Amino acid sequence: MKLLLDLTKEYGLVLDGGGARGAYQIGAWKALREAGVHINAVAGTSVGALNGALICMGDLEKAEKIWSEMTFSRVMDVDDAWMERLFQGEQRLADILPEIRRILAEGGVDVTPLRRLIHETVDEKKIRESGIEFCMTTFSLSEFRKLELSISDIPEGRLEDFLLASAYLIGFRNEKMEGRRYLDGGLADNVPVAPLVERGYKDIIEIRIYGPGREPRVKLPEDAEIYRIGPRVRLGSILEFDGRRSRQNMKIGYYDAKRMLYGLEGIIYYIDQEYSDEWYERRMRDVSELEKAELAFRLKIAPGYTDKEIYLAVLEASAKQLQVPKYRIYTVDEVSKLVQERYEILADSLELPGFIHTFTDIERNRAMNLKGRNFLTLKDFTPEEITYLIDLAADLKEKKKNGVPVDHYKGKNIALLFEKDSTRTRCAFEVAAHDMGMGTTYLGPTGSQMGKKESIEDTARVLGRMFDGIEYRGFGQEIVEELAQYAGVPVWNGLTNEYHPTQMLADMLTIRENFGKLKGLKLVYMGDARYNMGNSLMVACSKLGLDFVACTTKDYFPNEELVETCRGYAAESGATITLTEDVKEGTKDADVIYTDVWVSMGEPDEVWEKRIRELSPYKVTKEVMENAKDTAIFLHCLPAFHDLKTKIGKEMGERFGILDMEVTDEVVEAEQSKVFDEAENRMHTIKAVMVATLGEF
Repeated sequence: MKLLLDLTKEYGLVLDGGGARGAYQIGAWKALREAGVHINAVAGTSVGALNGALICMGDLEKAEKIWSEMTFSRVMDVDDAWMERLFQGEQRLADILPEIRRILAEGGVDVTPLRRLIHETVDEKKIRESGIEFCMTTFSLSEFRKLELSISDIPEGRLEDFLLASAYLIGFRNEKMEGRRYLDGGLADNVPVAPLVERGYKDIIEIRIYGPGREPRVKLPEDAEIYRIGPRVRLGSILEFDGRRSRQNMKIGYYDAKRMLYGLEGIIYYIDQEYSDEWYERRMRDVSELEKAELAFRLKIAPGYTDKEIYLAVLEASAKQLQVPKYRIYTVDEVSKLVQERYEILADSLELPGFIHTFTDIERNRAMNLKGRNFLTLKDFTPEEITYLIDLAADLKEKKKNGVPVDHYKGKNIALLFEKDSTRTRCAFEVAAHDMGMGTTYLGPTGSQMGKKESIEDTARVLGRMFDGIEYRGFGQEIVEELAQYAGVPVWNGLTNEYHPTQMLADMLTIRENFGKLKGLKLVYMGDARYNMGNSLMVACSKLGLDFVACTTKDYFPNEELVETCRGYAAESGATITLTEDVKEGTKDADVIYTDVWVSMGEPDEVWEKRIRELSPYKVTKEVMENAKDTAIFLHCLPAFHDLKTKIGKEMGERFGILDMEVTDEVVEAEQSKVFDEAENRMHTIKAVMVATLGEF
């Protein structure tokens, strides 16, 4: 997720009044702290002033504890059980009225517990030394005027008194302070933006809980910016001082702040939305305009709606109806998946609204319709979609062998954007495209201005207007992700540091050609499993039901976060994930032994020396293959360092006294080796990806 706020700026924070709803502000503050937002000034009214004091103290843990343990009796001299029954609607009117009369007769609700809580909680010295400008608003009943007080305006030792004065709601027993009476600051200004504007702040964050009170208009400088965090659900009564409600409101505040900070979409849910408007148009293309109008009416969407608005509204409404948990950050696909899973479980047992059936129909209809999709990592695809691509590749391979043309893409053009050179990837894309009747434009490492004189975003938008698809081979996954975000046409990952999805399809097709199946087979990856090949094989195997083994030293194990993600996939497919340093145990009864080069070209000598030393026990040899099943095959994505017939091979052979590196020549040339079948299959599987994502023309 990309943070929308500029962390180099210093922000003013405004906290409005709203009694018990104040827990929300602490949750929001937590999210701001996590994001690294620097708060240089705080202005608060009523509970906002109390929370502002806690923020100036900088003790988030203390603030969370106070609100988590909140009870009615910590604020008012009341019986907690009686108040809980009141808010649960269990008290009879006949019981309530006498209690109200008694309280009024005694001058209002006794808030001595609140005074005690402020005394126990607030560290005035810490606030004064915090370096944060602290302002608060109260209303002087004696002078009948608003008081805007900074910490410097308040005499030392009197902060607690003024915090209480700011929180004197009408109905609270109001005690004089040095001969004067005060009322809740919300009476005059419940949203104290003005004190911060007067102090020159132009970047102001409001955390709103919408308590009762006045909201005077404030003239902002032209270059001022207000960032608002506010709830879209009810936070409860301003007097509902209950720990359970407070903990819930803190959670809501936390995620609502995330919504503002990262531009999350969704009304009900928190959605990290990465798709273009065109993606939603493709998603909704089979829904008639009449159906869209009916959905808009049912879900109360304003006229002039877009396909994106309709889709997200239906998605959220379906998720809510099917009780998908709200408080976490989802992608669109994650929410969709959960909706579909719950639908399959509940569809026969519940009478569900029509819009849920419509949504599941939309998702089913597009399940094997990949037109317009990007192909960036297999994490984005279901096992069924991956299998479909493998099946399509097998069909296209058969057609090519039999001379059946698939050349109805004339007039289409694709860009091949290579920041890293390649033989197989370039040739596979070019031959596949030409077979399909398309033109290709190759942009090598020096063939474009991307990242040098032109941003990735601009490059994507330029190429997207000229080409029907874009292939990228290069460095960080974030580059191909950004290309996909702005291109407006399908983008295909030909290799990044993290993933190599087109290679995976070729590998899986090759394995299936040899065994007639994928599920239940054991694939062992040997060598450096930290990057694109180890990552991608683990994803592919775990999604398709192959047992995956990374056989290497612990220093070269895959990233633990990805391992856990893949274990989740494996739990669904029946696969297993194993990380081991034991070659004999790891390769025992393997169906597929796989390796890749240990060192990328251009890396310094010390890297070669280190890798050769540390990874030599994991070289694929005849003995390793003999420890696998008799039917086992050997795969390598190539190029392979298995002899001295290359310039680099000869140089490294002389320098380090080796004949090979990650695999012996004997294994590569053996009958069990399927590396050249695998290389050919790059072309067929890449053709399948282009056919599927470009669609039939």
